[in-house]
Amino acid sequence: MADTTQDPKRLIGTWKQMAGYVRDADGGQERSNLSKAPNGFMSFMADGRMVNLTVDSSRQAAEHNPPTEAEAAHLHRTLIGYAGTWRIDGNQVFYNLDVSWNQSWTGTEQMRYWRLEGADTLHVSTAEMMNPLTGKMSIFRLVFERVNPVASS
Repeated sequence: MADTTQDPKRLIGTWKQMAGYVRDADGGQERSNLSKAPNGFMSFMADGRMVNLTVDSSRQAAEHNPPTEAEAAHLHRTLIGYAGTWRIDGNQVFYNLDVSWNQSWTGTEQMRYWRLEGADTLHVSTAEMMNPLTGKMSIFRLVFERVNPVASS
């Protein structure tokens, strides 16, 4: 029987981020990225498109509307979001980004490692990369759970 654990079709759907960790490449301790309980979703569509939006679960609304410069900067630093196309090559998933909260990623290809645990837990990690929030070389590790489709009425 063929091993389908890395079958790209198994990624199709929406995934809720359950955890996110980062470790500085200089050997620092692994710690929560954004927050201990990130609030985010990643969707992989059958047409080859993908979108990711994650915010810090402790994020507070700005007191001002529009936000002050300081409030806007804080909101920006507690958000990760991008969209584009995706493709699989073995245990690597590549995102070709059309848009990103971090404009320097727009138009780039981002590579991640992926692994499914059972049918409903997705592990995504990076090679050593520049942390866009701190500027330090870091390695990220994320855990997602599959979201059940919404019943149509």
